[in-house]
Amino acid sequence: MKGLKRILALSLLLLTLGRALAVDPYKSYLYSTTDEGTLDVAAPQAFIPGRVYGSKHLGVQLSSPEDLLFDKDGNLYLCDARANAVFVFSPELTHLKTIDAFENDGSIDRFSSPSGICLDEDGNLYVADYGHQRVVELAPDARALMIIENPQAEILGENYVFQPQKVLADKTNRIFVLSKNTGEGMLQFTKTGSFLGFFGSNTVSANIFDRIWKWIMTEEQTSKLTQFVPVEYTNLSLDDKGFLYAVTKVSDVNHPIRRLNLFGGDVLVRKPIDGSKQVVGDVSYPYAGVSGITGPSSFVDITSDALGNYYALDDKRGRVFAYDEEGNLLCVFGSLSSGQTGSFESPSAICFHDGKLYALDRGTQELIVFEPTDYWSTMMQAMEAYYAQDFEKSLSLWERIIERNINFDLAYYKAGFCLYRLGRYEKAMEYYKLVNAREAYSDASAKLNRVNLNRNFKYIALGAAFGVLVIVAISIFCRHRRMDRGSV
Repeated sequence: MKGLKRILALSLLLLTLGRALAVDPYKSYLYSTTDEGTLDVAAPQAFIPGRVYGSKHLGVQLSSPEDLLFDKDGNLYLCDARANAVFVFSPELTHLKTIDAFENDGSIDRFSSPSGICLDEDGNLYVADYGHQRVVELAPDARALMIIENPQAEILGENYVFQPQKVLADKTNRIFVLSKNTGEGMLQFTKTGSFLGFFGSNTVSANIFDRIWKWIMTEEQTSKLTQFVPVEYTNLSLDDKGFLYAVTKVSDVNHPIRRLNLFGGDVLVRKPIDGSKQVVGDVSYPYAGVSGITGPSSFVDITSDALGNYYALDDKRGRVFAYDEEGNLLCVFGSLSSGQTGSFESPSAICFHDGKLYALDRGTQELIVFEPTDYWSTMMQAMEAYYAQDFEKSLSLWERIIERNINFDLAYYKAGFCLYRLGRYEKAMEYYKLVNAREAYSDASAKLNRVNLNRNFKYIALGAAFGVLVIVAISIFCRHRRMDRGSV
């Protein structure tokens, strides 16, 4: 009887705090490059859905959650398009307030289908008020400080319709807006709302067949074809260094994930150790395919952490792809499954905070908290030690990762680099050889040869000196012999 009471009490606690999951709702995998090509390989879980918060747990009715963020105090802001509101929660996810109305020029104003939010350095809230075709800046006391609507410029065209879906304010007081049906890039505004132009144009590259058809067709026929126009971004976020991440969900764009600098140039590093230069999510569709779903990944949001890792949310298969700052795939997790707790139905947003990943699902009207496993925590510790140049500690941690995942090419490479920096070139070469890292192997080999040369230099020098003395002695001996014969 006491056991039953304990079970009931535990169940009640979990219902109060959110659903805790006992089993993994999905399988994790990575890609490995071999002589047979790129293969998908099983991998340990990096993140698991620790809690799932619905309307009952959050204390508000979620209808269509579209965006989320955390402020400097750890409070969570959640934007709900159908509820026409922004909900604010404490770090413990207790409901603090609802922002569904604000003071605008002496009268009460409201939102209509808000779909994006952000905070600036002063704590002011920006809301992409999609239904009212405007961006609203609110002070902490819910007063409208500025409203951007109906921007006018020659490059926008006469019939341009401003339909803001996402908004972002950076540390330089610039405001970036993603507007529906705007393929030239994101719109850039000043702090006071003046339109500056487009930023980070996202171009499409035509495939070889399209180019051939356009070459052989007449001008009239060509004009009837769909033009190769830029495509829309779907979401954006800032990293700790002030760079802007942007993603798109179309399949015909060269780089669906971008990292933009102050001038809008893409500076995302695409140098994974497999040499593919691909940062595109799934690359092996047969394995990645979910029943009835084909084609590459389709990204709807992106977030990053302090170590330079970034996490892209794919709504096509309900997965999160994590990459390091060099573009190496670290892990893949998540799934698309109706009715499975911890899986997505229609993922809409993701945010990294305090070591965890928080994701919204508009299909289930839930907030999913993905918690790191010991495997992922060990990897992050290995990275921290690596960046701190504590290569002995980093090596030990990477080797622990290899014990957990023998298919993880990056772990071998990082362990090899630690050995390289520690001067253990021969062992480093062994790790590099396992993942076919030819350039790194050559560098380690050259270092080893130089070390061996330096180590044996004194013996080589002594040998050379001895050889010279022997030659000199023989030369003197021979000269004396000739002189002796001459005297005879």
